[in-house]
Amino acid sequence: MFQQDDIFMQGVELMVFGVSAVVIFLTLLVIVTSLTSRFMSRYFPERAEAPAELPTRPAPPPAAGPGQGELVAVIAAAIHQHRKQRH
Repeated sequence: MFQQDDIFMQGVELMVFGVSAVVIFLTLLVIVTSLTSRFMSRYFPERAEAPAELPTRPAPPPAAGPGQGELVAVIAAAIHQHRKQRH
């Protein structure tokens, strides 16, 4: 019975050591991440970018090469039919 108690206590000690190590590691990770974030914000602030203007109309399709006119027509017809079915 004495040997089982020793093994059980060793298991509890190992568990407490492991849990403590994980808690300490995660605490240090949070602290280092917070300090790094503050450092980066202070010394390397993000520049405010001007809002991008949204295009009022879609960009024109690229010019079709030789022999692609029929393909472009088929694709345009398929898009037209798809949009017609959706509405």
